[in-house]
Amino acid sequence: MKQQIIERFPGIGCAWADAAGKENAEYWGFADRENQVFVDENTVFPACSISKFVTAICVMKLHEQKLIDIDLPANQYLHRWKLLTVEGTRSDASIRSILSHTAGIVDGEEAFSGLRRGDPSVSLEDILEGRTAYNRRPARAEKPQGTAFEYSDAGYCVLQQLLQEAGRQAFEEIAREIVFDPLALKSTFFASSGNAARFENRMAAGYDESFLPIPGRFPPVPDLAASGLWSTPKELLGIAGEFVKALHGESAFLKAGSAREMARPAKDFPWTGLGVFTGGEDILISQGWGENGQCMMKMNCRTKEISVVMTNRNPGADQTESGIEWLVNMRFADQ
Repeated sequence: MKQQIIERFPGIGCAWADAAGKENAEYWGFADRENQVFVDENTVFPACSISKFVTAICVMKLHEQKLIDIDLPANQYLHRWKLLTVEGTRSDASIRSILSHTAGIVDGEEAFSGLRRGDPSVSLEDILEGRTAYNRRPARAEKPQGTAFEYSDAGYCVLQQLLQEAGRQAFEEIAREIVFDPLALKSTFFASSGNAARFENRMAAGYDESFLPIPGRFPPVPDLAASGLWSTPKELLGIAGEFVKALHGESAFLKAGSAREMARPAKDFPWTGLGVFTGGEDILISQGWGENGQCMMKMNCRTKEISVVMTNRNPGADQTESGIEWLVNMRFADQ
C-alpha cells in the first residue's frame, strides 16, 4: 500500500512528532522530476488550504492584541471594501463566522484556480468583486450567518483584506512578523510575487492529474490567506506543535484561550472550528488540495502527536482516495 501511494506523487515529504515531542521526517521522489532534483528537508511544498490554519492564527494574534474582536462584524474593520449581502446591504457576519465557514459566503464554480505565471495580475479586490476569470462570483454574505456551512476561499479573502487593514501592511508581512519570525521559521511564507522569487529555487515543481508539469513550475495564488502558504513538512510540524502546546497552556507564542477558541466546534456545525476541522475525539485536522499539490496535517490534542504529509501533485482524488490520509494515519500508528 505504501509503495503504491508513493508512486502516485512525484515527490512526498512527511514529518511527525510523537507524544514525547521527538520529531522525525522522511522524503521520497522528486521536487522537480524534469531536472532530477530530489525532495529533501529543504524542499518547500504548497500547503494549499492549510493556509487557513495559519491565517486563523494570525487573526487570533490580532485578537490578542485587541486590534480586532472576532465576535464583532467583519465590516467594522473593513474600510476599503465592505462585505455586502445579496440585497446590497452591509452584512453583520462576524469574523468568527467567516473563520468557521458559516458566514454564508459562497464560492463560485471553478473558481480559485487556473492562473499561470505571466498572466495578468489579479488583485485581492478583483477577487472579492468577482471581476476576473479567477473568481467570477463576488464575495457576498448570501445566507444569514450561522445557518449553513459553506467552505469558502472567498471568505478567507475577506479575512486577508481585514488583516491588511487592521495590521496596516501586506498580509504576507503580517504573517511573517507575528507568526513565522517568532517561531524562527526560515522556509515558510505566503507566496507573494516577491517571496516566490526569493524562494523559487527551493519550491517544488507542481504536477497535474496526468503527471504533466504545471507551466511555469507552479501557479501564482493571489488569495494568499486561503491557499498561498508554502512550507516544509518539518516547519508545518513546528507550527502545529506550538498550537498544541498552546492548547495545554504551554506556549509563550499563542495564548491558551486563543488556541481553544480555534479548536472549539462551531455552534450547530461540530466538524468545524476556526481554521481547523475536527476529526474525532481530541483530533484536529487541516488539509489542502490544489492544482500543484495535496497535503494533510493531523494533531492529537491530548497526546500531542502530530503528523504532516505534503506533496507536489494534484492526484485528482481527495486525501482518503489518494492515500495521503493513509500516510498520515500510518505515522500516528507508528508512534
